[in-house]
Amino acid sequence: MMLRALPLLLLLSACADFPEVGQAIARSGPATPTPALLPMEQITTPAPRAEARGDALSARVAALRARAAALRAR
Repeated sequence: MMLRALPLLLLLSACADFPEVGQAIARSGPATPTPALLPMEQITTPAPRAEARGDALSARVAALRARAAALRAR
């Protein structure tokens, strides 16, 4: 049964109506400005907030490890 359904699904998908790519470009307009590219140095440098979150995460990891050690000692 499954082998018969596969060709039927393929035939039905071949009849599907797909929109033209040119229509999507025409709607947005050919004069739409492209976004500016960022330099690699700006992308690879970490944000200051990420470092602050790292400190909070390190504190939480230490607290969880201390809790695990206390539970093991029971």
